[in-house]
Amino acid sequence: MRRAGKTKEDVVYLKTLGRHLSHLIQKMGYKSPYDFWINAADGEFSRMTLNHILNGRMDPKLTTLRAIARLLKVDVKDLFDFSGPA
Repeated sequence: MRRAGKTKEDVVYLKTLGRHLSHLIQKMGYKSPYDFWINAADGEFSRMTLNHILNGRMDPKLTTLRAIARLLKVDVKDLFDFSGPA
């Protein structure tokens, strides 16, 4: 069975997730997503992957989200603690 493309709701949700992650990165004291990537990521994921996630252009893998949560010192569930479409 072939998976259908992303719905409009999926696109909105991914963009909302990206904005929330950007907010969490800044809340942790990083000046920018690049500052977070260069100082914390230590090769766990590429800069392009982070940019795609933050811009809502990528449906991130759970393992990547787990790494981001660990680096931000939050639970994975906190990454989804925002008001976006369900």
